[in-house]
Amino acid sequence: MPARIAYVIPALNEETSLEPTLQSVFAQAGEKEVVVSDGGSADRTREVAASFGCRIVQGAPGRGPQMNRGARDCDADILMFLHADTVLPSDASRAITQILDDRSVVAGSFRLSFREKRPSLDFYAKCSAINHPLLTYGDQGLFLRRPTFEAIGEFKPYPFFEDVEIQSRLRRQGRFKKSSLAVTTSSRRFQRRGPIAQQFVNIALVSAYYAGISPNALARFYRHIR
Repeated sequence: MPARIAYVIPALNEETSLEPTLQSVFAQAGEKEVVVSDGGSADRTREVAASFGCRIVQGAPGRGPQMNRGARDCDADILMFLHADTVLPSDASRAITQILDDRSVVAGSFRLSFREKRPSLDFYAKCSAINHPLLTYGDQGLFLRRPTFEAIGEFKPYPFFEDVEIQSRLRRQGRFKKSSLAVTTSSRRFQRRGPIAQQFVNIALVSAYYAGISPNALARFYRHIR
């Protein structure tokens, strides 16, 4: 039986996306806590979360701080951070438990699949199976043991790239492993620029981050080009 897992879901105006995400979470085997960390939604996000019996925490927007608040509000052995528009595969809890049973593994994620079927999205989904920092982001779901999360100091309060930054710290601590299973997510962040062009932008920005440019500076650049 899988270990007890806390599913922490940061949300901001996600009333249309949150329900299928929560359905996939509550369908998982094993004991669970489900925390929706709301950043001040003006729609029915909190009502949707309450209808599932989720614990709801509220505070200022910002994905990193929202996930930190959610993690502090639960006490499960394992933390799983999941975007509000991302659906888990049916056997996700068992996969998480099996991967973290290996004590050399400090954290892991899933690969991606998309609801919309397009060749460019399929190509990006295949790339997401590669276990490399340039191809691993928060929308793939991040899971790790609670003591690890607390020991490394949680997420940084960055405007974005909080997922990239914490991943770099985790990979220095031990093995980061990707599951062969895929989460299913929305392609909305690719809609304006297209999947391949968006991936080039992602790689360029992450490379700049690893070269030493601060996330605050990169956020200003990203607002300029998007």
